[in-house]
Amino acid sequence: MGTTSSPDAGDRLSVDGKALRPGSATVVGVVCVVASLLLLVPALRRPGANLVLIASVVLALVLVWLFVVRPCARLGREGITLVNPLRTVELTWPVITEVRSKWALELVADGRRFTAWGVPADPKRPKYGRDLLLMGTNRVRGGTPAGQAAGAASPRRKVEAQTVAAEVEARMAADRRRKDGRTARIAEQSWDPVAVGVLAAALAFLVVALVV
Repeated sequence: MGTTSSPDAGDRLSVDGKALRPGSATVVGVVCVVASLLLLVPALRRPGANLVLIASVVLALVLVWLFVVRPCARLGREGITLVNPLRTVELTWPVITEVRSKWALELVADGRRFTAWGVPADPKRPKYGRDLLLMGTNRVRGGTPAGQAAGAASPRRKVEAQTVAAEVEARMAADRRRKDGRTARIAEQSWDPVAVGVLAAALAFLVVALVV
């Protein structure tokens, strides 16, 4: 865990934005839940339920939740929170020195690179910093894309590393103008006890089912 703080770093990173993740992650989660119920319900109704099957399905659901549904990024007034499968990263705007988006949203702070598992890059678009498309930026910022009438319906928002990277740098610049370096410098990465506990319980259930 790396931590950098200024004298007034007692205030924790305030996260007031919604979770940013691709819509496909939610769809995959729903599909997996439905498929799992189709397997679990008949198995539970039969006498002498197959514990190995049940434990395997439960573990598969936990893995889908951890690696597909759970990962996201949350933008706040003072910084960003990256929710990854087993860890959570909290970064305030002043501590971020570089923003990348080659394969996923990547933030460099204190010489360490933090990747947002829940914000993948769009391979069809140039990575951030090279001909970033204005329309993509406005999808995140909520502005009106170039060439679109003010009263026209806005395009469907798409969460991708390129657009979120642009928003991150915009908020970093806004924070510098607003507070001039007075924002607390926080760069923390910590294990999430709930995520670790759920994974450990699912693995233990499978081990017990195999032994029994």
